[in-house]
Amino acid sequence: MELEDAEQAYYSQWLRLGYDDQPPLYTWLQVAINKFFGVSKVSFALLRAVIFSAILLLFHQFAKQLYSNRAKALSVVLALVLIPTFIDFTFRRLSHTALLCLIVVATYYCIHKLIKNKSSLNYMLLGLAIGVGVLIKYNYALVLAALVTALVFDEELRKVFFNIRILWVLLVAGVLLTPHLIWLFGDAGFVEELLTSIATKTETSSKGILVVSPILSFLLTFIKLFLPLLVIGLVLFVKKKLSIKRVEASQNWIQNVCYSQLIVLILVFIVMDVQKIEARWMLPLCIPFLVLLPNYLDTTDLKKWNRVGFFLFLFCIFFQVVRTPIEKALKIPSSVHYGFEQVSEKLQTDYATKQWFLPDVTYAGNIRLLNQDREVFALDDFSLPVNELNTAEGVFI
Repeated sequence: MELEDAEQAYYSQWLRLGYDDQPPLYTWLQVAINKFFGVSKVSFALLRAVIFSAILLLFHQFAKQLYSNRAKALSVVLALVLIPTFIDFTFRRLSHTALLCLIVVATYYCIHKLIKNKSSLNYMLLGLAIGVGVLIKYNYALVLAALVTALVFDEELRKVFFNIRILWVLLVAGVLLTPHLIWLFGDAGFVEELLTSIATKTETSSKGILVVSPILSFLLTFIKLFLPLLVIGLVLFVKKKLSIKRVEASQNWIQNVCYSQLIVLILVFIVMDVQKIEARWMLPLCIPFLVLLPNYLDTTDLKKWNRVGFFLFLFCIFFQVVRTPIEKALKIPSSVHYGFEQVSEKLQTDYATKQWFLPDVTYAGNIRLLNQDREVFALDDFSLPVNELNTAEGVFI
């Protein structure tokens, strides 16, 4: 298994308030799936497939709220096929990030409903989205930062957030987040471990040109994330099938949030002096704004483009399904082509009565898949409670 599935095979052994440098919600869902289908590759793929499908359905529903034209709403969903990180990583690999894509779209959908109807129920749904968002991935805080920034120049958002019923949002989100936050900021030092992990992943300790390096890294990652879409957009612009114009008045708020999100990302990367940015980190923060795309398209050929996009989408999904076995048949190297059976057999034969400590969660997850009747432990799991260990009777691999 690749890293993401191996992580879930390992961490889903227990119900905790947090796992390593990630919040717990995705793993809680994986634990529930495993109860019904066991610890298997099918279980991991099933949860990811449900999330992938839910993103498409919710994204389409959100677009339908913005556009009365059905073809426009459909074009928003089909445009996702032009985001390589989405169509590849979300379908085959991503866990927390995929779920975050879903909840970010849900957040904006709730806000749009609140602009139309400021009911207590809609505020509670927004509180639910915010609480769940933080429990999925900590960088959901950047979404909240973008919303706060957009309040400065968007009147519709101010009417939503400067309302007494916003207390429902604080109440629902607070109830959901309090147990995890107590765990995170407790005496065990998880915050320090989290900050160290972030610094390592983003290479904030690396030397680079102040301000310039983070901006260049952001721009390169942005281009990498949207390259096919940018190329097609440029071609359509040259052919005068795409033009820059104002969005509809009802969509001004989402456009303002889009600008705010870009500003927040750039400022955060500059302040943190980030040298390395992965496209998948920006994916859930940026793709919801594809809903603005139909505003700039010539809609006369939209139905034709949708037909092409539909078959392209099906082809890409089919390609992702058959990709791994084809790579194996063609002898294209991939980590998923190598098993851990020999390591597992050695452990079962020579160390059956001892606890097993593996080098990291990739090893531990794969060994867990082959030994579902016993616990295994990873040496890089800093969230592992000490009282679960008995190192005197363990073997370190």
